[in-house]
This record gives sequence, C-alpha cells and structure tokens, in this order.
Amino acid sequence: MKGRVPLAILIVGLTLLCCLLGPVPRLVFLLVCGMAATWETWSILTGKGNRAYVAVLLAFLLCCGALSFFHGALLWFLAAFFAAAQLILALGALTYRPGGGREPLTALTVLLYPACFFGLLLRISQLERWLWVFATGVLTAWICDSAALIVGKRWGKHLLSTHVSPHKTVEGCLAGMLAALPTGLLCWALFRGSCPLSPWAWMLVCLISSTWGQIGDLAASLVKRSVNAKDFSGLLGPHGGVMDKFDSMVFSIPLAYLCLYLAGVL
Repeated sequence: MKGRVPLAILIVGLTLLCCLLGPVPRLVFLLVCGMAATWETWSILTGKGNRAYVAVLLAFLLCCGALSFFHGALLWFLAAFFAAAQLILALGALTYRPGGGREPLTALTVLLYPACFFGLLLRISQLERWLWVFATGVLTAWICDSAALIVGKRWGKHLLSTHVSPHKTVEGCLAGMLAALPTGLLCWALFRGSCPLSPWAWMLVCLISSTWGQIGDLAASLVKRSVNAKDFSGLLGPHGGVMDKFDSMVFSIPLAYLCLYLAGVL
C-alpha cells in the first residue's frame, strides 16, 4: 500500500496536467495511453507479438489522433475503423497458415477493445466541451469503483461472477451505482454555470455511466481471466498496466458523451 499511494498520486497528477494544458497535450497523452493499452491487450491475448498486426492497430490509433483535429471527425473515425478491420482481415487471409490463424480474430478483438474505445476518447478530447464528458465519465468510474471496493470488502456476501471476477459482489456493485447519485450532484455543482442540465439529469447521466463503467471493468476481467493474467502488464508497477487504469473509463466516458449529446448540451 505504501508503494501504491505515491505512484497513484503521480499518475493522477500527470493525467490532470496533460489534460488541462490544452488540446494537443491532451491528445498526445491519450494517444500514448491508447497505444500502450493496445499493446498490453495484444500481448496477453497472443503471448507473442506479430509486428504486422500490431503495426496496423497502432497506425489505426495514429489516424484517429490525426483525424480528431478535423470537423466531423467522428464520421472519419468510423470510416477508419472499418478500413482497419478490412485490412486486418486481408492481412489474416494472406498470412494464414494451417495450425495458426488466431491472429486475425485476436487483432479484430483488440481493434474493438481497446483501440476503438481509445479512438473515441481521442475524438471526444478535442470537443469544445470535453471537460463535461471527461469529468462525468472519470468521476463516476473512480467513485463507483471506490464505493464498490469498500462496501464489497466489508459487507459483500453474494458474488457477482465467480469465474470472471471472484472478488466483485452484488452489494459492491449496488453501492457503486448508488455512489453515482452524489457524483451527479457534484457534476451539477461544477458545471451549473455553463451547462443547463438539472441536478436530476446529471444524477441520471452519472448513474448510467457508472453502471456501464462496471460492465467495462467486468469486460477487462474477462479478457484477463481468459488467459489467466492478473494484470494487463506491469508497466505501472503495483497498479498493473495502463489498461487496468482505463478499463472502466473507456466504457463510461463514451456513454457519458452519448447521454449528454442526447440531452442536447453537446
């Protein structure tokens, strides 16, 4: 625990610094995180690197980063995604050998998770009101995870999924969802001068985002358990890998964007 706290403070401080310095540092920071998370996921799913597929996946993220500066880049992002998926399938068809063949399917999985999600984060980070979206998604993920951990350890009795995540409990998940309600009030207090949403609407957005963030956490656990891995990597020491820190947020932030967009404030 003593080693985790200073590192956690350093990670949070670096994240805030990069995000608040401006759109370019924010984009570069998320791009580096996305490439690291993509590499981590590829590594634990394959056990060894295939440079051709890794190059395609990382080039996809670089394209997303470049396109994020252009108006209407969400459409370009979707086009780049489908083009990358087709390229990976073509690469798989050209390089397939009997006894192998896992690489195309694995590459498509990594393209969807986490490369696709990080591509969305890159685009959202360049919006004029990016802070509304990121604050909502990040706060709900952090507070929800903390509440779920504390309540789950002290009062959790019913396991949520024994095979996927043996430490998550139903009580902890419910506590995480309830913790989203005061998080919504916090967001309303932070942005009420510039955002027309009512406190009830903010609470609903945070509730939906936190629920989806917990599903993202389970999805990450499923990937790791499928290959008997505790963490995606040891890049961040006792905190695991980059994807271990983003597993909830790559789900909660895009959904927070969707909710705020449908509410007419973006």
